[in-house]
Amino acid sequence: MTELYDYEFLLNRVREALPETVKHHERFEIPKVEVIHEGKNTIIRNFLSITKKINRDPMHVYKYLMRELGTAGTIQGERLVLKGRVSPSLVQRRIDRYVSTYVLCSECGSPDTELRKEGRVELLVCKACGAIRPVQAKIDVRTASETLKEGRTYDLEITDVSRDGDGIAKYGNYVVYVPGARKGHKVKVKIIKIKKNAAFGEVVS
Repeated sequence: MTELYDYEFLLNRVREALPETVKHHERFEIPKVEVIHEGKNTIIRNFLSITKKINRDPMHVYKYLMRELGTAGTIQGERLVLKGRVSPSLVQRRIDRYVSTYVLCSECGSPDTELRKEGRVELLVCKACGAIRPVQAKIDVRTASETLKEGRTYDLEITDVSRDGDGIAKYGNYVVYVPGARKGHKVKVKIIKIKKNAAFGEVVS
């Protein structure tokens, strides 16, 4: 005679049969970045804690952030020190994008994945469902070969504010100072003066 089981009993049996990574991946949370500014530098205080949580090589995350943020930096103990002032929200968005690209499985959403290299192709392999996909990073910053020119107008996003109250935007390796521009605004900026990697502009209508 066939035994009858209620719904809760059967549901619990299914849950017990699931791998731990599948049962608990919904609890996966990335630590919020802890950003402070020291002089002209930006410090990610919990950088190594983040890389440990997402189970990725700190140097891999470091190289990604340097490329995405268009800056240079060094890992010092638990911290990542970036040259220049970068807004916390921008750093958080880049960390979130890294996780979406290099950590989470696109099929089942599990963070229990690993990176493999086959030739020049980087693959994301999911240990939970077995899915494999090539990694294709999206890079927002412009390459260093693209240079600003005095007198030209550019569409820029103001990501920070200087001590003097000027808006700050990034363009490749340039830091652009824009008087009167507010953080979070996208504006058209005419470049007035360029000095090494710093540029000064004005908002145009």
